[in-house]
Amino acid sequence: MKLQYPIRLFLLAISISTCFSSVAQQPDPNHGLKHWLTADEARRMNEIGRDFVETDPPTGIVRNIAEFGPMEAVLVRYPFGIPISLIKDMAEDCRVTTIVETSGEEQTVRNQYISNGVNLAHCNFVYSYTDTYWTRDYGPWFITYGNRQIGIVDFKYNRPRPYDDDIPKVVADSLNINWFGMNVIHTGGNYMNTDHGKSSSTTLVWDENPSQTHQQVASKVLSYLGVDNYMVVADPNNTYIDHIDCWGKFLDVDKVLIRSVPASHPQYSEIEATAAYYAAQISSYGTPYQVYRVNTPNNQPYTNSLILNKKVFVPITGSSYDNAALLSYQAAMPGYEIIGVTGAPATPWESTDALHCRAIGIADRQMLFIDHMPITGEVPSQDAFTVNAEIVPFSNTPVYTDSTWLIYRVNGGIYDTVQMAQIDSTHWKGLIPGQIEGNEIAYYISATDASGKHATNPYIGAPDPHIFQVAVSPVANITMTPDSLIYNTYEQMINGQTATVFNYSQQDITIEYINSEGNTPFFWFIDPFTISLPYTLASGEQLDLTVKVAVPATNRDEFLIDTLFVTTASGIRHLIIAVDTALFSGLMPMIPAKADLVSVSPNPFNQQTCFSFETKKEGCLRLDILSTEGKLLNTISNSCKSAGEQKLIWNGCDNSGKKLPTGLYIYRLQTGDFYCHGKVALIH
Repeated sequence: MKLQYPIRLFLLAISISTCFSSVAQQPDPNHGLKHWLTADEARRMNEIGRDFVETDPPTGIVRNIAEFGPMEAVLVRYPFGIPISLIKDMAEDCRVTTIVETSGEEQTVRNQYISNGVNLAHCNFVYSYTDTYWTRDYGPWFITYGNRQIGIVDFKYNRPRPYDDDIPKVVADSLNINWFGMNVIHTGGNYMNTDHGKSSSTTLVWDENPSQTHQQVASKVLSYLGVDNYMVVADPNNTYIDHIDCWGKFLDVDKVLIRSVPASHPQYSEIEATAAYYAAQISSYGTPYQVYRVNTPNNQPYTNSLILNKKVFVPITGSSYDNAALLSYQAAMPGYEIIGVTGAPATPWESTDALHCRAIGIADRQMLFIDHMPITGEVPSQDAFTVNAEIVPFSNTPVYTDSTWLIYRVNGGIYDTVQMAQIDSTHWKGLIPGQIEGNEIAYYISATDASGKHATNPYIGAPDPHIFQVAVSPVANITMTPDSLIYNTYEQMINGQTATVFNYSQQDITIEYINSEGNTPFFWFIDPFTISLPYTLASGEQLDLTVKVAVPATNRDEFLIDTLFVTTASGIRHLIIAVDTALFSGLMPMIPAKADLVSVSPNPFNQQTCFSFETKKEGCLRLDILSTEGKLLNTISNSCKSAGEQKLIWNGCDNSGKKLPTGLYIYRLQTGDFYCHGKVALIH
């Protein structure tokens, strides 16, 4: 099996004890507290959330940021529950935020970081008292809301540990973002979400909120976290903790990892029933969840892992099953770097308490977020497949129009790119060209904003793209590319231009006729006309038609238009042939423009597009917009201009100011130096 990234292991030698000198001096970094409720805490359950203040929920559309989303930092606490070697690796790619109590502790941590090669430039510190190192369980949950805002949602931590319970507020203050209090008793180890309105917990959330109905809990989760499908399931592990991260983990919007055990394991039936439950649920992509399994025969804590941007840190124990667990992650998350991490001697991993419990990501407040409902399954054949996306720069800087791409490949081939068109401030559209029936199309979206943030959808991009298949239709069909031929030079008329007929279907097609509308004032012909009709176009093959034009019979100050029809038993395809009569009027003896002389950007466009070119001398300049039938719709400019760089803007309207419909239009530019014609697409 060839891996996108090598799997790495943190094999901690005996010398690791030097990395944990402070832990060795303080045998219990959690002050006698356990991951479970101690007997003393069980008597003080009434203290849970005693000082908690519920706030109004966030405004606008709320989205709970998933663990696999972009993170600017990771939150850990000193004394540590994780190896410093892991902190060193995390600090390579993002900031490590360490909770310390005093400046003296900060200096102690700095010294340890320096001696262990941690990049201090990627480290910062927040001061707060804490009870334990389980930052996942009491740490903040991040949301987007309102007008491109990032906030923190807090809950009543399900332990009477007031210092831990205060940490979300501390983090919100340190990041200068808003804090929202949700009146639900909860814990981070029993919560996972998909970034798109779906989350899951065990029934522990119901047990710990007896004063609220199940619907009331779900209503809170919807209001504060934007979760409209809260999947609450029975815990299949039958342990004291009932945390979902002990057996399951969302890896993507449509992927979930569930532990597996041998049939002899006492919880085998419950675990298999849980896996079957998720396999039957519909993800936010409109497809069933892809359920991946990781073998945990001796209750290894493999699902208790940490996703941090494009790395996945998996707790390993030296078991013979470790490597297979890493390979399970690699199969589910191609493109990620999968890293095995051995626990420290003083704070080893346990089946119910491992890496995920002891670290939590801090969402990227400047993220570039791409929201897209992918094309999936079998899709009917069409001339082009439309891909829509919402691209939101939380940095509030512009998204680069020339760096927003729809990137696709066919049947596992080389990726090709199509520039996407901006529809409004956040919505973009791209077109994947029509494909042969039965083809598999893989694609992803890529964008960059002016702050330097880059994003893809799906999150990992090329190694794990969206995939769909072009359905095999019972009726054979063809497409023709391009959809129009525009003749604006004598050379084009004499040498001809080529249109290609494609048979994308899995059936042979018979072309019965190739003809025109007739009654047109000019004559075109296919030369050489090497095919005899009827003509059989085999599945997957193409036919090139070179169309040449003779001198028209009349002159008009517009395009002469005809239509070439290709008729088959299943329908008709047409090709627009447009000829500029200015070539024959003798009134404009201008030099034909080179292909790169005029720039039209963006094209396609939604709000407006700019025609950029340079004139060598002063003179009359005219830019017309015409329909594909040659009708004059708008004259953008008809005046004298000085020589130099020119820019003309068209807002997609006709001469009366009325917005024209989505479609293909022809521009005609005339100057004292040259003339030029071309196509421009308007998309709403």
